[in-house]
Amino acid sequence: MIVQNMDIAGIVRRLRRIKQEVHKCNSAGLMFTTDKDLERFHSYLRALVNYFDWMTSQPMQDLPESHPTNIDLGVGEVYELPENEALADFIHQLDALEQEIGLSASARMHSSIMKPDETRFRDIVQKMQNFLNDYVAETQPLDMPESSPKRAITGHGNRDNR
Repeated sequence: MIVQNMDIAGIVRRLRRIKQEVHKCNSAGLMFTTDKDLERFHSYLRALVNYFDWMTSQPMQDLPESHPTNIDLGVGEVYELPENEALADFIHQLDALEQEIGLSASARMHSSIMKPDETRFRDIVQKMQNFLNDYVAETQPLDMPESSPKRAITGHGNRDNR
């Protein structure tokens, strides 16, 4: 993915990091989401919204000498879906947000975001928050002994990079 907007690049990088955390969390190999993982997911969304709020509160910059500059974010990592169906859904929502923001008209600006893209971002994040609160927290754990486990465990985090 290539963008010209430094703020959008920051959002995409953060979204990719969140997806990695969700994919490797303790709940990924389970049929339910632990309270600690739910707390973490909420904190990730809060941090993302805080960054977005900071970004939208800044004045539009005039950068005639440095824009357009391509910011190559590469291809996002593709993950196998986790055993936890709710987390698979959450990852799909994160993927959708990354695509909608990373490929938006605002991604061609040097910074900031256009109102329709801001609305789209906020609506998608609100849906993810509602999903965690209204579905995940309310309907799990599910007892599905005949169909689980159905996928391999996603593995531990990046211990090799310490």
